[in-house]
Amino acid sequence: MSSVPASGAAAPPADKKTFTVLFDGRAVEVPKDVNLIEAALLAGIEIPHFCFHPRLSVVGQCRMCLVEIEGIPKIQAACTTPLKEGLSVKTTTEKVVQSRAANMEFLLINHPLDCPICDQAGECTLQDNSFGYGDQKSRYDERKRQYAGYGRTMIGPHVVADMTRCIQCTRCIRFCSEIAGTGELTFLDRGGRTLVWTHEGRELDNDWSGCAADVCPVGALTTKEFRFRSRVWYLEKTPSVCPGCNIGCNISIESKDSVVYRFLPRLNPEVNDYWLCDYGRFLSESLNPREIEKAKAREGSEVRDVIVPAAVERIANEIRKTIDGSGPKGLFFLGSAHLSNEENFLLRRIADHLSCPNRDVVVDRSRMRKIKSKTEWIAGDHAGANFAGAKDMGLSPSEGGYGLEAVLSGEASPEVIFVADAAFAAAADDPEKVARFRAARFLAVAARTANALTRVADVVLPAGSLAEKEGTFTNVQGRVQRFQRAFLPKPPVRAHWELLLLLAVTLGHGDRAWTPSTLRTLIRADVEGYDEMTEEELAGGAVMKKGLFGTGVEVRPLDYSLGGSESPLTPAPASAEAVARKLSRRATEERP
Repeated sequence: MSSVPASGAAAPPADKKTFTVLFDGRAVEVPKDVNLIEAALLAGIEIPHFCFHPRLSVVGQCRMCLVEIEGIPKIQAACTTPLKEGLSVKTTTEKVVQSRAANMEFLLINHPLDCPICDQAGECTLQDNSFGYGDQKSRYDERKRQYAGYGRTMIGPHVVADMTRCIQCTRCIRFCSEIAGTGELTFLDRGGRTLVWTHEGRELDNDWSGCAADVCPVGALTTKEFRFRSRVWYLEKTPSVCPGCNIGCNISIESKDSVVYRFLPRLNPEVNDYWLCDYGRFLSESLNPREIEKAKAREGSEVRDVIVPAAVERIANEIRKTIDGSGPKGLFFLGSAHLSNEENFLLRRIADHLSCPNRDVVVDRSRMRKIKSKTEWIAGDHAGANFAGAKDMGLSPSEGGYGLEAVLSGEASPEVIFVADAAFAAAADDPEKVARFRAARFLAVAARTANALTRVADVVLPAGSLAEKEGTFTNVQGRVQRFQRAFLPKPPVRAHWELLLLLAVTLGHGDRAWTPSTLRTLIRADVEGYDEMTEEELAGGAVMKKGLFGTGVEVRPLDYSLGGSESPLTPAPASAEAVARKLSRRATEERP
């Protein structure tokens, strides 16, 4: 017979969702589902490591994360030590310091001294740990091991391998096996001749092969496209969103002197986590070409350069002429899945201001692309990042209006067509479809690169790339994400939203003082479902240093709460990723 608690007896304590762990005598509350290395971050303590990665299986391969655990006589690897209530961890004892230094000496015995020519220099975990935890002089004077035939070799379409630099942490092997699910990489040979290579007859050619180079803590795997192009300490990191498809992977645009050198993934567990597909990663080069540097206007058969305000004034005059003649139904406005929510919203506002019901946006279909978030695979098949957002902004024909299909079929014959992005879809380079656009009395476009549509337009406005503007995209999940400007466009080039705002003001709508932030405020008030978005939510994931893909952040000494509290016992954050975001934001704020 079961016993019943006496009336008034205290209820049993609820199960704690955290552990209290002591780091060098300091108590910290940590989530139960994190690794000891991640838990140490909550105390502002860096435990050096090479093989550990939050999304890969724990193997204890590198033996760098050595710590002392109270009650266990031998030194332990932190990554393989399970958390428990009251666990006491010592990270600064003499035994720990000596063990880490000995491990670094062992790892450097056969590592080449080619940091000055290694592409990983500046973001190399081996460099960082050598300076931070190793001895500053070497006792080794023997001949270093070489791997004849396994140095500076392409092992796939994008990845270059150099096995003299490999420390055999197995991150790349585990990524290909556990995340990509393709298993191209493995260990060859045994003992002192062990090396990482592809299975015989195979290439490292999965859709995420660049991630194998991302997770490599040294210079053993690098990407062909970035090798020897720039030292990483010269690059500026700008939070952005991948333009490749509608998944909306969070990325960091890495640029210098107004040139984009590479994309790296930005940690966002809910979208792309630590990963980025090769297609999106290597779109970075597509932001650099510029063929439309000045506004151009056609006078008969002659095309000449004009200043941007004059070009916009001409577009406005043609619009006014049409409204005075055939009315607003003689106009057609075309948005783009490559433009931001703010830009598409402003285009729709222009159409509404002119009482024009004819507006549309289209997107090409691409092959299905997918990325692994922390919990699931996310798929997208749009060749533009923001078709969903453009539709949300109202770029669909309103009552009595028509869309692009009617224009291309000849069913509708607008007098004036304004295309906000000349690269809106493949149709912009299709001669038959371009002829339908050209059938209008007046055709105006905004563009960065030339195509069939720009070559026949009456007015071409010079527009900036993704790196030269800020705004938001709405991804396949319905998540609104902000991208920031990496650098200013070179005058007279302007961001699309600036060109559209200039046109709107010329037509008597809006204010020249508006910014993308102002437009987002208007969107919150005007577009259903966007009223709850906040600037903090729009920020997305943390910017990562490539060499620290095991933690996603550059660790700095911080107080217990990561927020300035003096309390020795800190409430645990919702997840380790929340800590990573907070650390990254603080690092950004402190950057001069």
